[in-house]
Amino acid sequence: MFITHVNNAVAYNLPYGIYYYAHTAIIDKANWVDKQIKTYLNGQNPPLGIWYDAEDKSMLKNNINVAYMIGNFINRLNELDYNYVGLYSSYNWLTNIIDLNLLADYIPIWSAQYYHENRFKLEYPNHICKIWQYTDHKQIDDMILDCNIYYA
Repeated sequence: MFITHVNNAVAYNLPYGIYYYAHTAIIDKANWVDKQIKTYLNGQNPPLGIWYDAEDKSMLKNNINVAYMIGNFINRLNELDYNYVGLYSSYNWLTNIIDLNLLADYIPIWSAQYYHENRFKLEYPNHICKIWQYTDHKQIDDMILDCNIYYA
């Protein structure tokens, strides 16, 4: 479905990004994402970035700091010349589980918090909050959608 969705976005001149969910964030996973982009997108940087979803409880095993796993994934893709690689996570994980002090301030954040305002952006002004997911249950016609605000 990824290829179909990206091709449709390109056909309709819509910007797109890549969202990657896994319970580990090691360099092998970043290399796999790079291979997919080179194979299916001709190595082009997705206009809305590459986003690593960090909020799987299995990441908390073995006393490994989640921030290091996130950093390894993002840094590897940056080394491969992707210029817009960020972190997607829930407000709870961003404020209580991930040690943001261990991540570079230039890493863009996509905060998921179903609330009437973006608390992460207000509480952490030194971090770049590029996207706020404010609901996962917006009904439009017969569809239920996630809804986000993208800060240009």
